[in-house]
Amino acid sequence: MILSREEVLYLLMILKLTPDLRLVLEAISAEGGELNEDQADELRDLCNEKLDICGYDENYKLNENGKKLEALVDKLFIG
Repeated sequence: MILSREEVLYLLMILKLTPDLRLVLEAISAEGGELNEDQADELRDLCNEKLDICGYDENYKLNENGKKLEALVDKLFIG
């Protein structure tokens, strides 16, 4: 799974990451690289949790964070 540098920086900024996952994302941001399936699953779960917390406005419509998080959830689904 390949993420853009912008996506990686966004995830580093918005998610509460485990130390191991933070190191992986920082390395990808600096040097490039890919996520394995387990890392993608973990990130997808964290994005879904964050989406529930801050992804909707007062009318339960996706806000800007919600749109970004939803797109990342879709991208991180390896199925």
